[in-house]
Amino acid sequence: MDIANDLALIDLLCTRDFPAARTGPDEDTGGPGYHMAGLGQRDWPDADDCYAYEAAVTERLTTRWGEPSRWGTVTLAERIARGEHIPEPWSRLSALAVELRTWEASDTGRWVTVAVADHDAEEQPHVFVVVTNTAPA
Repeated sequence: MDIANDLALIDLLCTRDFPAARTGPDEDTGGPGYHMAGLGQRDWPDADDCYAYEAAVTERLTTRWGEPSRWGTVTLAERIARGEHIPEPWSRLSALAVELRTWEASDTGRWVTVAVADHDAEEQPHVFVVVTNTAPA
């Protein structure tokens, strides 16, 4: 768990080419137009530690890019249920997290979202980042 390393990873994902097809089944994956990676540690001693880590990463990105847009994923899930097409990675995010914090990364043409995967109450929450060239849906 090292915020400096995670910030460097976010910077790398803001410049790395996107894969042509989806890679991997979990948060350390990517696909056409996006990268997704876990941040911090996967097994937190306490769920509050996970949310504190997300807040610390968010604070540093806010210093860099300004206040994030905050998105609740309930509306995305409702739109998907009505049959509306929501592009990736946004449709996938609606299945993982309840709340998203999103910035437009200066000079990269990409969007950076930090969230806690906490939609599944049976799994321990964990922090992840998505970098995409697709504007929020």
